Amino acid sequence: MSAEGRDTLISAEENRDMFDRIAKNYDAANRAISMGMDKGWRRKTVELLKPFRGGRYLDIGTGTGDLVFEILDQSANVLIDGIDPAEQMLEIAKDKAAQRNVGDAVSFFSADALDLPMEGDTYDGIVSGFCFRNIERRQKALEEMLRVLKPGGVLVILEATYPENALVRLGYKLYTPLVPIIGKMLGGGAAYKYLMDSIEDFPRPATVTDMFSAAGFSNVRFKAMTCGTVCIFSGKK
Repeated sequence: MSAEGRDTLISAEENRDMFDRIAKNYDAANRAISMGMDKGWRRKTVELLKPFRGGRYLDIGTGTGDLVFEILDQSANVLIDGIDPAEQMLEIAKDKAAQRNVGDAVSFFSADALDLPMEGDTYDGIVSGFCFRNIERRQKALEEMLRVLKPGGVLVILEATYPENALVRLGYKLYTPLVPIIGKMLGGGAAYKYLMDSIEDFPRPATVTDMFSAAGFSNVRFKAMTCGTVCIFSGKK
């Protein structure tokens, strides 16, 4: 944790600026670094969300909108808001939405996860992918997510995690130096060095589920994937 009391290694403003800088090549870098597995992770995240016809959903830290479009792929006739502080990321998400001709089903706009501009009990479900570890005050964010969920609504968070298994951790240590190199090839080396550092700094899964419970969520659980390098956390209001 920062000496300033925030949960993150860098400030919200630094995070926003960083993601704006790497927005253009963000999708390509994700595919390369995850070896294409990120698509499957998002699919499983939305499967746990269980979107239904007529439901309204929120994607926090939507980035270029991939989770939003996965929701659309899995359920028709839904309404989705995708929020992110990085305007350049949002512009790419909006371009994708226009290409897919999603019409009024999706809205992308800038908003702060610590001060959501929605009324309480608004959404049937909330998702967030690879964003939670970049939020300055994570407990406050969870409380905000709980507030805007309808009773019975579900929160599902997909996040990169530091593997617990010693052998997997060794392989992870051997692979992670390659990530900034891949990032540099795609125009964002320093950013991807930070992103890997932020994974090691992120709390272990059991601590994250405790945070969900402390915020007021029930049925809290996590599902580890890809040898514990990624987890899906979920809870119900």
